[in-house]
Amino acid sequence: MLKTISIAVLAGLITTGSAFAGMLNVHNPKMRFDSVAPSLTELDAYFIRNGKPVTVDLVRQVEIGVSQNKVASLLGEPIKVTRRGNKATWDYNLKFVTADDGELVCQYKVLFGNAQQVDETVWRRPQCRELMVSRN
Repeated sequence: MLKTISIAVLAGLITTGSAFAGMLNVHNPKMRFDSVAPSLTELDAYFIRNGKPVTVDLVRQVEIGVSQNKVASLLGEPIKVTRRGNKATWDYNLKFVTADDGELVCQYKVLFGNAQQVDETVWRRPQCRELMVSRN
């Protein structure tokens, strides 16, 4: 019986894992994004999260299978690179101009697989993800 349960659990994990493989524009704030939590007396230029100015159309060109070179040409150099074996994660702070002449700075991760091509992209904030998936 234990063997049957183990096989069933393993099959479920494989199915779930393959369902999530190769996703774009996922919202996942718990995916080890750097946090900045200053106290009110510490609010100065250091804590202002600046981002690289980009457009929605530019970021939408980051798709599954795009090479690291293409991502770098679209978004520039990442602010942080994490490597685990042949896989890499690039972190960006991207700035979008909003309709009311404001700015929205978004934390964005691009995850590359063994072939150094985009496997997944993740947004920290749901507002940022919504920019990418909206029809506008």
